[in-house]
Amino acid sequence: MARPPVRDTDWRNASNRRPSRFGGRSPGPDPLEPPTMSRSRVQLATAYAPGVLLTWEGGKGICRSVPLANDISKSLGRTTVDLIYENMRDFVQNWRDRIRKALPDAPDEFILDAPFRDSRTGQVNIERQTFQMTGPDRVGYVPYPLLYRCGICGSTREYESIEDQARRPLPRKCNGHDARWTQSDVVYVHWSGNLKPLSPFNYNFDAATGEVRQIRMCTCGSQNFRLRNDAPVFSEWRYVCEGCGETRALKKADPEVLARLQADQNAGGRTFQWIEVNMLPVSYRANSAFYPQRTSFIEFQDSAVVELMTREHTSELVRKLADIHAIPFSEPSDDEIREKVQAHDSHRGEWEDYETFLSMAARSDQDGRSDRARSHRQNAAELRETWFAGGVVERGKLESQGVAQAVIARQDWTQRFDPVRLTVQHDALVREHIQDAMLHHGAVDVMNPDVTLSDVINDPGALAKYQAAKGNLLSHLGLEQLVLIRGLPICEFSFGYTRVSSSPVYKREHQGMSVEMPVRLKAFDRLPIPGPKHPIYVTQQRNEALYFRLDEMRVRRWLMANQVIDVPDYGLGRAYLEQYADFGPFLEMFKDREGSGSYPRTLPAYIYLLLHSLSHQMMHSLADTSGVDRDGIGEHIFPADLSFVIYRKGMTPDLGNISAMWRNHADEFLRRALDPRLLRCGSGSLCDIRGGACPACIVVSEINCIASNLLLSRATLKGGRGPEWEPSSAPDLIGFFDSSLGS
Repeated sequence: MARPPVRDTDWRNASNRRPSRFGGRSPGPDPLEPPTMSRSRVQLATAYAPGVLLTWEGGKGICRSVPLANDISKSLGRTTVDLIYENMRDFVQNWRDRIRKALPDAPDEFILDAPFRDSRTGQVNIERQTFQMTGPDRVGYVPYPLLYRCGICGSTREYESIEDQARRPLPRKCNGHDARWTQSDVVYVHWSGNLKPLSPFNYNFDAATGEVRQIRMCTCGSQNFRLRNDAPVFSEWRYVCEGCGETRALKKADPEVLARLQADQNAGGRTFQWIEVNMLPVSYRANSAFYPQRTSFIEFQDSAVVELMTREHTSELVRKLADIHAIPFSEPSDDEIREKVQAHDSHRGEWEDYETFLSMAARSDQDGRSDRARSHRQNAAELRETWFAGGVVERGKLESQGVAQAVIARQDWTQRFDPVRLTVQHDALVREHIQDAMLHHGAVDVMNPDVTLSDVINDPGALAKYQAAKGNLLSHLGLEQLVLIRGLPICEFSFGYTRVSSSPVYKREHQGMSVEMPVRLKAFDRLPIPGPKHPIYVTQQRNEALYFRLDEMRVRRWLMANQVIDVPDYGLGRAYLEQYADFGPFLEMFKDREGSGSYPRTLPAYIYLLLHSLSHQMMHSLADTSGVDRDGIGEHIFPADLSFVIYRKGMTPDLGNISAMWRNHADEFLRRALDPRLLRCGSGSLCDIRGGACPACIVVSEINCIASNLLLSRATLKGGRGPEWEPSSAPDLIGFFDSSLGS
């Protein structure tokens, strides 16, 4: 695919540098490599990531953080790297979709930075050679902004680069007195992600050339200005020309945005508003100057969580789903496949190639070359898929036509809610992080505690009482299994940033006008290495987590009691896959409709509603009993498996809060989730009649919620008015905790 032209975002301003020599090999480490800062890895990946403005304790000058090379690609597992790119692609796609929905005519380059898109189509295109997995151990810093103001007279001096300032240092005298120079602590920022010093010189569009240029002098010819900044608000600050006394308000157009919008307008396009173009003066300390963009996921060793999602592995995915959800599946044997292939004129010799790939994969596995083995198996899978796709061999038959159709349709589904993807991940979660972990006490079923989780383990009588008490509470909660995972591997990575707003659409209010503008998602500045590579900062940690699996029979009774349509007599996991229709990236169909909705009570929507509501209820209970901050708890929901995980999100050392909570407050933790008082809301009936979910009850921070606090209602658990996306005539809900559902 075509890539946008690469702009030089190197902090060193290469155009002003002279090479130390011509020809020959690279001289080695760059003598101009900036100093590095000492901060925690998490801080360097987020709050001090490249592009942020910062100062040191005592205010010894303002700097901008810049990237330094620290390649950790070889230390990351192949599946982890695949999941990083998969999650980043999903994040970027959702960012683009949200802007396109609100601003369908926004130019592509105002939505995504060049490394995230194809220059011809504007579609999301993330190529691996454009990025590098980078450890957040080394981040540099350079002085910025290079704009100084004399504290005596207000006169300003600006430099284009560090080299420029080194050649022409700040004068000791200013307008006849001893100078007292300080850096300007206010900068210009724009929703495009661009950043400029607070200089008095604006940009203008040259219609003759179609370019923007900066006029670096007053109409009187003077290039010197004083900054009058006594007023408490930026709108009253003024630049004053030292030559003629003319005053200028703080106003600067973003040159890139001005060039595009003015050219479009001149070509007959829409007339733009200047508030779309003008940059905003903000303190370098302000949050709006820099928002790091990051996401996280659970790590898996099994490469199938990625490989099975590709079109080449459709047949293997069908077999996997049949195995997970016990769906009858008949497929041709290897002998039958060989016979069909060898009997086909165009494919007769391919069976030998297929066997060769498999044998080479087996030898690579024996030699410990897992990447090579994976490549050979991929070649074999692609060859096998061509036989099925070309009709040479008939595909295996799955008893469920709905699941077979879902495997094809899922290519267009939103990844975050794709139940096919999630059920494969759940299978890996159970195998790797529960079953295998239990062998070395890395996970423990709370009904069979080990000695570190409870002291009843060596007392049969006490153990029986423990199991009876905990089992009774779990039964009332409708849980079949609750597992403590002591080391759930979490990977968190940051890959870019925004300015002005942390969300895709920014609404600017100005003099009675309100204009929505796209917020461009920017990649971090390029690394100072050959090739246009941008860093992705990766942190990994094992945190404690709780895994919940609901009682399927209890869920079935709840669905039928609430008149959910099409509840089958076979497995609910299979039914979920068969009946699922894409929720969409923004869950539009489930947003508040004040009782005017028409969405029916479908099995997928209600199962997700139940799991999500119970997940939030347990998150609140965990925060209240463990000491883990509510905003530091994340969730993952596996709807087809009636399961969810809540876990500590932070990348700081895990102190075992969840284990300590279970040892000392297990009963309180479970009872709080059931407590009728805690199933009510402090907002009273107002919350009850408007969906049963608000910040006063089970809503959590949006960055921690997997579904943006939608598909959520306390009524799911305690009973009450149905969700607002249903018709107002829909009957009230019977709560999942209702005693009539039994245990």
